[in-house]
Amino acid sequence: MEQWLSNVLVNGALHNLLLKQGVIAEIAPAVNSEETPSWDAQGMLMLPTFKDYHVHLDKAFPDDQWISRHQVASLYDQFQMEKDLLAPLKSGQKARARGILQQMLDFGTTRLRVHVDIDPEIGLSHLAMVRELQEEFLGTLTIEIVAFPQQGLIRSQSINLIKQALQEGATIVGGVDPAGVDRDIEASLQAIFEMSVAHDAEVDIHLHDPGHLGLFTLERIMDYTEQTGKMGKVAVSHAYCLGEVSESESLTIAKRLALLDIAIITSVPIDSAMPRVAQLRAEGVRVYLGSDHTGLDAWTPFGFTDQLMRARRMADMYRWNDDERLRSVYPHLGSTAGTFQIGDPADFILLAAVNAEHAAAAAPPREVVSVRGVPVAGRQLQIAWKI
Repeated sequence: MEQWLSNVLVNGALHNLLLKQGVIAEIAPAVNSEETPSWDAQGMLMLPTFKDYHVHLDKAFPDDQWISRHQVASLYDQFQMEKDLLAPLKSGQKARARGILQQMLDFGTTRLRVHVDIDPEIGLSHLAMVRELQEEFLGTLTIEIVAFPQQGLIRSQSINLIKQALQEGATIVGGVDPAGVDRDIEASLQAIFEMSVAHDAEVDIHLHDPGHLGLFTLERIMDYTEQTGKMGKVAVSHAYCLGEVSESESLTIAKRLALLDIAIITSVPIDSAMPRVAQLRAEGVRVYLGSDHTGLDAWTPFGFTDQLMRARRMADMYRWNDDERLRSVYPHLGSTAGTFQIGDPADFILLAAVNAEHAAAAAPPREVVSVRGVPVAGRQLQIAWKI
């Protein structure tokens, strides 16, 4: 099946596009073509869809009620408070997760990395839920799953459960603070990388530990990456320590991260230090953005899933006011600043902006989100073309 779109702002000018069998089959200058039925984009800008590199679907509170939190004295207390607050909300967990996925689609996210809590109390129940949603959204969302031991891999004795998860749909080994949570850097990292090798899985480790403790842990992650040949298959999420140590210290780490092709993932926090993004990318380190928190949860009431808004926040924080740096936010979203070629998958967003820089600065509503040429979300979904 095929569909013409007219007056699309793409590749720097207005064009007409032919969508055919899930790809962009033609890109032609916009001209009056009344003999060819088309859907008029009315000059809307076309951007590639986004990826969310770090999200938790199993931690959300209902968005129509207020769940009170209290201050805690330690991270372990936070872990327990989360369990206590989520326990009475289990029955609506899948519906909330489904709603989050639809919201992400509405914002133009079509690919995401989901961290799924696993521990002896939860078992693999959260994994089963996310696997069901993965099937439900098949063809619309591409979901990769991290087997994540939130309570600590060693601390919660979850190694066997993580192994089982890797046999039942998870493709990435997760971990959290080998020092601060597991209290044994070597045992934690050895188990993580052994499972990664045994199951041909990638690695994604939450690293919140501060300063030089975090930096030493990062050095050991790099050592294990090199020893196991996992270059290009490892990511470190958060890595606050890279924004807490001196610039010369973080530069030394950045050079080795680039050499080993280890990615850094950040949610662009405003309540803590964050990795020096400009320094990392200048050295060739892949840096990606993730929502982490999707809305109300036990950790924060300030979560949101709009990746373009997150990129806007990063540009604002770093004072990236010029065109070049505004355009540079898109690779952090797994996207580009909007160049399309014939043969590309027809996965795109249409929005009201005059160029990619404007879109990054304003983060306007997504009017239509297309996956393989089929409108799947956006404010104008009901009046979009039909395939």
